[in-house]
Amino acid sequence: MKMLPNFFVIGAARSGTTSLDQYLAQHPEIFITTRKESHYFAADQFPPCTGPGDEGIRNLLVRDADAYAELFAGAAGKKAIGESSAFYLHLPGTAERIAQAVPDARIIMLLREPVDRTHSAYMFLARDGRETLSLEQGLEREEERKLKGFEPMWRYKALSFYYEHVRHYVEVFGEQQVKVLLYEEFYTNPAQALRDVFTFLGVKEDVPINTSVRYNLSGMPKSRKLYTPLNRFIFNPNGLEKRIKSLIPLHLRKAWASKLIGMSVERVSMDSQIQAQLRAHYAGDVQRLQDLLQRDLACWGYGEPGELEMGQQEREQSSGTGEHEDKGVAGDHKGTPLRSR
Repeated sequence: MKMLPNFFVIGAARSGTTSLDQYLAQHPEIFITTRKESHYFAADQFPPCTGPGDEGIRNLLVRDADAYAELFAGAAGKKAIGESSAFYLHLPGTAERIAQAVPDARIIMLLREPVDRTHSAYMFLARDGRETLSLEQGLEREEERKLKGFEPMWRYKALSFYYEHVRHYVEVFGEQQVKVLLYEEFYTNPAQALRDVFTFLGVKEDVPINTSVRYNLSGMPKSRKLYTPLNRFIFNPNGLEKRIKSLIPLHLRKAWASKLIGMSVERVSMDSQIQAQLRAHYAGDVQRLQDLLQRDLACWGYGEPGELEMGQQEREQSSGTGEHEDKGVAGDHKGTPLRSR
């Protein structure tokens, strides 16, 4: 019998999924595939990936059942077996396909303040030289790029709407099987966030996890001349470079790569007018999400006018110099998995 996962990290993209993936992999009772973004349960809905650099994620997609099962070849004896595909949250029909194959699956999602997520996605593509337009121009071209078959990461605005997608997963799986984490809290207190996740997955809670590395940071390269060969060595090495990398354990390669990228990029602020327009655009969705989750999303700053500015300042202070793809969970919310942290 082919082994299937019993939990899924489904997104949102640019909201901490890579760091969570790497932290979970350290737990002795958890197996999570080393190949992230296989999107097996969304492969039929995945766009053809025709944008600049889209071959990267296209090469990660797994469409064959046997190939997907092979990803879990080392999972024997583990209590929690999972995979992480950041576009599962938004691609239509994915929840139903997962539920049909694994009806008791545990669903984990990380959500980031929508404007910050939009900006991080833009900076991620700009970091690697794939996006050459301004953010404003990229937003204007979003629908056109979607129609042309660009991968989902180019949907800067669309992927920052959460309510309908979260609601749908809750309807398909039920509150007890859905865990919602907030990016902003995830990095504030990653140890507590991970204990919550371990409880949700039914594994030991008191396992020390190294959370010192934040993975897959975005930002603009401080020097394009230095960053380009570094990026090629990490993501598209030649034959000799592959042999050199093979001598280093995979977990160390990923950690060192993230540290090097983090040192090589810097945060670039978003235009304040675009920021205000986007926040107004997302405000209704945030309110509906808050009602659905039955929890205060004040850390996102969608309150009174003064709270908007204060919330933005707090996020910028916590973000540091990079567009971190991940941050941890704090707070004292208890109850169903959906509502807890």
